[in-house]
This record gives sequence, structure tokens and C-alpha cells, in this order.
Amino acid sequence: MSRTTRLIKRLDKALADYKTFGSHPDAFVDELFAEIDDDVQVLLGKSKPSHWEEMYVERDRAVIKTLVLNRAMSMGASN
Repeated sequence: MSRTTRLIKRLDKALADYKTFGSHPDAFVDELFAEIDDDVQVLLGKSKPSHWEEMYVERDRAVIKTLVLNRAMSMGASN
């Protein structure tokens, strides 16, 4: 398992601990980043281009997921 995969899994686990983020999910970014900071530091210390490529792909997946969910939610709101 790559360092990036470990970081992403740890972030997903930290996110799963929350049942809701209220109306200000951005308020949780610093807290969540602090939880994975040691993994980030390891990644920075021993990074490879493939680690960053994996992170870009994961970020793009998150953007696409957000757009798909927003579209589905807007359809539900209009019913």
C-alpha cells in the first residue's frame, strides 16, 4: 500500500467518525488535517511522482462525486 493510499484511508476513516458536518463543513478541515498531518509529513519526506499522481486522481474523484451528488440533490429538491 502506498503512502498516499494510507493517507487517503486514514482521512476516510477520520471522516467516517462524523455523522454530520452541519451547515459549515469547511470548519472541520483544520481538525481533520491535524489528524492526518503525520502521514502528510511522511509523504512529503519520501514522496515520489506516483504518490502525487494518486492524490490528484483521488481529488478529482471527490470533485466528480460532489458534482454528481449535487445534481441528485437538486433533482430531489425540485420534487
